[in-house]
Amino acid sequence: MKTMTMRNGQHVVLLLCALLSAIPAAAQEVKSDLDKAPQAESKPARERTVGEKKPAPKSEKTAAAADARQALRREDPSEIEAAGLPYINNFFTSTRLGPEDIISVDVFEQPNYSRGNIKIPPSGRINYPHIGQIMVAGRTTDEIEAEINEKLSEYIRQPIVTVQVVEVHSLKYLVVGDVMKPGVYEMAKRMTVTEALANAGYITKYGDLRKVSVLRQQQAGRPRPIAINVRDVEKGEAEDMFLAPGDTIVVPGNKFKTVEKALGVMALAWWVPVFVRR
Repeated sequence: MKTMTMRNGQHVVLLLCALLSAIPAAAQEVKSDLDKAPQAESKPARERTVGEKKPAPKSEKTAAAADARQALRREDPSEIEAAGLPYINNFFTSTRLGPEDIISVDVFEQPNYSRGNIKIPPSGRINYPHIGQIMVAGRTTDEIEAEINEKLSEYIRQPIVTVQVVEVHSLKYLVVGDVMKPGVYEMAKRMTVTEALANAGYITKYGDLRKVSVLRQQQAGRPRPIAINVRDVEKGEAEDMFLAPGDTIVVPGNKFKTVEKALGVMALAWWVPVFVRR
């Protein structure tokens, strides 16, 4: 019995030794299998970061910057000038001065020969130092500059004269008819018919927007009527018209005004017999 127990213990010891010797070999085989298996490529650290946004392509950044610049864009001075030229149309360079206008004359680097805020009298003549009287009414600033420059050349070597319009009061237009404030108005700048009507309080409810006319003086002395449909101008279906100094805007009455007049006459005719009987 004792002998069998010893034999069994020997068998257990031999079995444990076999198992211990087999473990390193199995581990070596597993390691070799892992080495043989294909490994996934490692990603860059910035791509493994959770929640990190990819940088936008350069073309998208450029387009976004261009859109932002366009949204905040401001016109260049040349663009503003080009847009304003059709409206201004060199108004003062072709305007002829008249009484009550105010001009200034500047002679370059010659303050003793310069004068500012010269009001043109009703006679149209101004007194200028060393020159005397100069007729300025009915003339443009270029014509006045040429005359002053020629006469000052006797006292100054190669004078540079600049005549500027400070205020304009001689250019006027007239608005009559069914407007809120009919009367005579000054034309301080180039003005359209709708701007002139706005200065006069615009057309009343009795005015006919479709039959507005502008009377323009002709050389023969007889005014020429020019029709303008203000209703179409308001809708953007027709172009507004620029006024000339001395124009008269006439706003006739519409059908409502005619009907109201007829009703007033009828009411008066009804009341007349009543007062006559009394």
